[in-house]
Amino acid sequence: STTATAEVPSDAAKSITATAQSPSMVRTNLRRTEGIRRRRAYTRKMKNENEKLSNEINVLRKQNLKLKKALSQQHSEDIEKDDETPTVSPTKLFLKNVSSRAKKRATKRLIDKKQQLPRGSVSKFRLKLGINLSNDYSSQSDISSTLQKDIEEFLCQDDVTKQAPDKKKHVNGKQIRYLLNHLSTIHQRFIMESGLNCHYSTFTRYIPDHVLKPSTDDWGTCLCIICLNPQLKLEKLQRLKFLYPVLKTILPDGLADITELVTDEIKTKEFLDNLIKLKDEKFNITYTEWTKKKHSKSDVPVSTKTTLTISIFDFTTKFLNEINNLVSHIDRVRQQFRAAKQAKQAATEQEDTVVIR
Repeated sequence: STTATAEVPSDAAKSITATAQSPSMVRTNLRRTEGIRRRRAYTRKMKNENEKLSNEINVLRKQNLKLKKALSQQHSEDIEKDDETPTVSPTKLFLKNVSSRAKKRATKRLIDKKQQLPRGSVSKFRLKLGINLSNDYSSQSDISSTLQKDIEEFLCQDDVTKQAPDKKKHVNGKQIRYLLNHLSTIHQRFIMESGLNCHYSTFTRYIPDHVLKPSTDDWGTCLCIICLNPQLKLEKLQRLKFLYPVLKTILPDGLADITELVTDEIKTKEFLDNLIKLKDEKFNITYTEWTKKKHSKSDVPVSTKTTLTISIFDFTTKFLNEINNLVSHIDRVRQQFRAAKQAKQAATEQEDTVVIR
């Protein structure tokens, strides 16, 4: 009886377990059925998309073939056109192979005989040959020689250049003359006074050999502290390049005149950006500069050449400020000459303009 009573609970447990598992099996079957349905739907969708893409590819292939045929046909037509030799006028073909100097000589002779040419010849020359006989011919060499002469005469003026104190200093048999201002400023003054639109490169090319830019040691007195002090500092750094390698990376190669730098905005910015790096260096520098000092024999401060020794940090700070001041100084001077030139032109064009000389 004990055994029978023990078996009864086991049968009940089996029936309970079977009853509990039946809903889970139902859910499993439902999930399996739903999964099969979704896979079939997804497969059908992918198949439709593949067919759609395949159709689009076929359409693009057909279009590509059409374009290739059109390009090949166009290429063959271009080759046929290139093979055809264009008809060129023998006159133009002849003139095309004549040197420019020969053309100028022929043009000059035609201009000299322009009054004797038949009526309408001038327009025919211009339309058919591109030669304008209405313009007066002037030799380029004559223009250059005249401009060079004007520049030389201008640079020999006492308010533009000054003879060297040492009369033994000569170049090509002529006594050396020193420029009294920066070349860029002198160039602007030449344009204003002469009325000639001469480019700076042309102006510098015609400077005589005996007209030189003085070194800072050539002056016994200071002409302009704003101009001379930056030049003194630049020359000092150039001399120290071999002692401090960092200066070789900062100073541009071949830079001897500070005005060549400050007249170019881009070069000036690059130089200032590199110069700031010197503030991180740790060494002292001894240099010379012009300063205003009060003397017992003078009521006002006098420009005096002074030798100083300061840190490279302080030296760089002063140099940066002086370059910025020099840029503004040169710009103001050039603007003055431009304004003077405009006023001079306005005086010739307008009757109500007065110019005070």
